[in-house]
Amino acid sequence: MKTPRMGLGIAVLGIAMALFPANSEAADLLEPIGRVDRPVGSASAPVTIIEYSSPTCSHCVDYRTQVAPEIEKEFVARGKARLIFRPFVRNNVDMVIFMLCAWQDGAKFEELTNLFYSKYDDIAQSGDIEKTIRDIAGSAGIDRSAFDRLVSDQSTLDGLTKLTSQAREDFEVEGTPTFFVNGKKFTGAQSVEEMRANIEEAAKPQ
Repeated sequence: MKTPRMGLGIAVLGIAMALFPANSEAADLLEPIGRVDRPVGSASAPVTIIEYSSPTCSHCVDYRTQVAPEIEKEFVARGKARLIFRPFVRNNVDMVIFMLCAWQDGAKFEELTNLFYSKYDDIAQSGDIEKTIRDIAGSAGIDRSAFDRLVSDQSTLDGLTKLTSQAREDFEVEGTPTFFVNGKKFTGAQSVEEMRANIEEAAKPQ
């Protein structure tokens, strides 16, 4: 079932974002950017999938909750592909969620990220988005003090800003979800069958 779309124009916690500087240095697509760039799987896998995603994007939620688990089981867990998940900040809600997730180590990063994606409807339908996000974070063990500290961290905000700016300026990512499979760009929703075909094509000898 497709999740409903939502539009979020609210500024959570008043975080000020100076996003997307006009000029950014060209960077290699595979060059990691700090702690917000999270690879999963073997570095020697023949296929690398880069996923730019937003937790307030309905198509991203569909992919994360319905498609990604199958792809990770079929390809990543078997060493056939490596996944690099990259946050793409579209609004202040994305920024807050990703700032909370960024400091989670190892599997906890993926667990918290997936938790927020699974709560898309709760956030979309909330009359108090800040409280809803705090409650979701609290259910994962992030208390009020830790929450405030994490969303006030300037280095994390700068890293997420740089990552999104780089995606726009250097790699021409215009929306979410956007995928690069061994460098080939795919935009919009991808089914299990479509992503499987993309991976298998990329794995063929050139």
